[in-house]
Amino acid sequence: MTVSAHERALLPGVALQGAVGALGGFIGFFITAAYRVEAMFMFTAVMQTAATASIVLSYLAGPRLRLDGRRLLRLGFLLPGLLLLFGDGSVTVLGIAFGSFIGLTWGARHWLEMLLLRDEERDGYAAHSGAATVALSVAATLATTVLLAVAGEHSRLVYQLYGVLCIAGAFSLGKRIPRTEPVSLNRPLDVLRQPEFLACLPLFFLESGLFGIGQCLASAGAAHSLGSASDFGWVSTVAGMAAGAALYVTRSRRGVENRLRWLGGSCFVVGLSFVLLGASAWLPGLFVVYSVLKAAGGPFLAASEQVLNQRTLDIRGALADRIAARECVLWVLRMGSLLLFWGLTAHMKPMTVLVAGSFSLAVATALEYAFGKALLWRRAVGQAV
Repeated sequence: MTVSAHERALLPGVALQGAVGALGGFIGFFITAAYRVEAMFMFTAVMQTAATASIVLSYLAGPRLRLDGRRLLRLGFLLPGLLLLFGDGSVTVLGIAFGSFIGLTWGARHWLEMLLLRDEERDGYAAHSGAATVALSVAATLATTVLLAVAGEHSRLVYQLYGVLCIAGAFSLGKRIPRTEPVSLNRPLDVLRQPEFLACLPLFFLESGLFGIGQCLASAGAAHSLGSASDFGWVSTVAGMAAGAALYVTRSRRGVENRLRWLGGSCFVVGLSFVLLGASAWLPGLFVVYSVLKAAGGPFLAASEQVLNQRTLDIRGALADRIAARECVLWVLRMGSLLLFWGLTAHMKPMTVLVAGSFSLAVATALEYAFGKALLWRRAVGQAV
């Protein structure tokens, strides 16, 4: 599977995004262990709001600040890096830092990938970007784990490490990425009225609408099953290595012709992992098995979702309008599901929350396959006609 020039330009930023993304697991563990799962719900709400706001605001300011995809990607590392280094480490500041990182880097990635990659390149790129993400994520997780084991269980050291990594990336990345026109919003509300966009709402909810709940449950499971942040780091490192091995074995087998099989297989593995996450409420050792399965299947599901997301953006309207409209809808879905589940947890025991939430995620993963299959089939028929 060949790597195009555009892919080679994009992959370093994608890899660093994967490395910094590993911070989310450590933040979740530290917050849940210190303040219980309720604080994790607060962090997730702030993070999701910051992510969406950063995309919309950067797209609005794009023409004035001349923010093209390359500059937006750098900003996505610079701003969080400064907050991690000089912020007070509170739940709110961490939520803004990690949320702005997610929003700005993904806002840049969506813009660049939609402009630079053809549809027939998307599957190969998804495989390559998944491998790069896992490789740097494992390296960052291992470095963090060693730091915790040597210097002690101090969250501040972890945040400073990732802050330095972000700022280093902000000043070194993007030199090979082609320049594009500045991001800008025109008429994003028009996108919301398109039947093709509305037809994707169930998929948006199943794929991303429950994102916040999944993050909270994983943190709750880790705090319940593992004794320290370094233990979490070792488990995450082993799980990441399992993901790397799976990606290596299947490195040249992904293509347009087998999109559906990859989606089905990855949904099965990830759905099974959620079942084990719920079962870890009774058998804490199953959290390790959950972590390995989720890490092994997650990159393949993420690659399938990446292709699906790009397909859902193949509609009418300016590219920035399509991206911003989708992100705003995702924010509504994510916050709605998070607040609903947050309210329900007030009437549940912690073990019940873990079991009920994990079962819901397993069912949602199965439904995601059904809706994704229908979307791919409709688009295939439309292209054939």
